Amino acid sequence: MKSVGIYYFSGTGNTEIVAKMIKEEFCHHQYEVDLIRIEDVLKNNMKIDMQKYDLIGIGSQVIGYAAPNIVKDFIHILPNEEARKVFIFRTAGGVAPVNYNASKSIIRKLAKKGYEVFYERIFAISSNWIIKYDDDIIGQLHKATKKKVSIMCEELVRGDKRILKTSMKLKVLMAFLMLICPPLMPLVGKDYIVSKECTHCGLCIKNCPVDNIYEKKDQIKFKMSCNACMRCVYACPKNAINFRFLTFFPVAGGYNIKKILEHPCPASEDAKKVVPAFFKDYVEKEIKLTP
Repeated sequence: MKSVGIYYFSGTGNTEIVAKMIKEEFCHHQYEVDLIRIEDVLKNNMKIDMQKYDLIGIGSQVIGYAAPNIVKDFIHILPNEEARKVFIFRTAGGVAPVNYNASKSIIRKLAKKGYEVFYERIFAISSNWIIKYDDDIIGQLHKATKKKVSIMCEELVRGDKRILKTSMKLKVLMAFLMLICPPLMPLVGKDYIVSKECTHCGLCIKNCPVDNIYEKKDQIKFKMSCNACMRCVYACPKNAINFRFLTFFPVAGGYNIKKILEHPCPASEDAKKVVPAFFKDYVEKEIKLTP
């Protein structure tokens, strides 16, 4: 029986949902599948054994038009391999050419270590930054993603190649943005403020994927290793973590993707539905022709 090792980083749940979808689909194809959280590997110094897998998957969200720094740290510690097959899956608030180059830097890093990335795809379920989609829209994106995951796994089993491409002009522009944005992400953590509603439960400290949060003299503090994943903001039971200047970053009302999918709220008749620009193509177009 063939095996797949899927290493992933998920801040607020979207990528984890897709990773579990991928596991389920591979299991239908009689593959053995291991799901491994990248943060567990880094925090616990877990042994990385790529030899046990016939195929490797690496997944994360798109943050700042690039891969989160935690994923780059993970790739840095990977053992060198010879032509080890890798597929990459990303989640994003929008599936558009502006995000097609988001994996290029990690593809290059993997290639230097001997890994052959032959397949990549971007999925969208929802957005936890700035714009909040209606629950109905999220439900439809979730269903479309499940179909796309099924297609992806069929293609991976066949060994099909699929690398996202853009025009040279956009490629150059995004390469420039990818140089600027990732170094700025740690500054996001420095903009956090903690209100008096904080009960010092320690949940944010425990759950931070990069140990960026600590307590000193009864005050919650933030270091300079933030990945801007927003997990601490949305998971705080008292909504005590907010932004000083970047107040437009969090979506209104908080974000809990599992709760939304399990108990969607119907939109009021007079509410203006937020329909993302990519929605129609993502949900309705022929799946094989869209990322």
